[in-house]
Amino acid sequence: MVINVRILVSLISILTFFLFESKAQGAWEMDKDKDEIKIYTRDKKGSDFKSFKGIVLIETSMVEIIKVLRDADNYAKWYGFTKTSKLLEQYKDEQYNYVETMFPWPYKNRDMVYKMSIDASNPDTTKIHLLGVPDYIPEKDGIVRMQKAEGYILLRPLGKQIEITYVFHSEPGDNVPAWLANNSIAELPFKTLSGLRTILKEKQDSR
Repeated sequence: MVINVRILVSLISILTFFLFESKAQGAWEMDKDKDEIKIYTRDKKGSDFKSFKGIVLIETSMVEIIKVLRDADNYAKWYGFTKTSKLLEQYKDEQYNYVETMFPWPYKNRDMVYKMSIDASNPDTTKIHLLGVPDYIPEKDGIVRMQKAEGYILLRPLGKQIEITYVFHSEPGDNVPAWLANNSIAELPFKTLSGLRTILKEKQDSR
């Protein structure tokens, strides 16, 4: 009987922990649903800034999407609010990209070096991990270096289409009000996925 009570207490403790974690993290809530692109946001544990998740279906191939994602020098053509971008180093399944993101006045633009790692170990999906590396290069005058940024892009084939799921969280720093950032957070993934879809279509049409 003592053992059963201990097991019951342990199960209750585990359940309580997961319920607390779920509540602290927050559930995904629809923020924007337009042009067949869905954007969700949720609270992030330990942060005043929300995370976002964007989902879109594009008729293309894994190979074509990864080509565009690896072409960091041209992010400004399609990636939301990107002023400049540059490929710093590239290896087989890993590379380092510099990205300067535009911010509205009176705030300065932000930048970050992102480590992008491509994981194709799962036969059904490809996952592109994104991790901010703030100390990779020296900071630039007039631009605020973000200190935290992490997320991923998940590619999943569905017939002739690829489902793209883009999940990300960052800390803009430099006293940007959380309410201001959270109020417009859906715009970045929406513009990014819309831009990605457009550039992939342009590449297909040019063949």
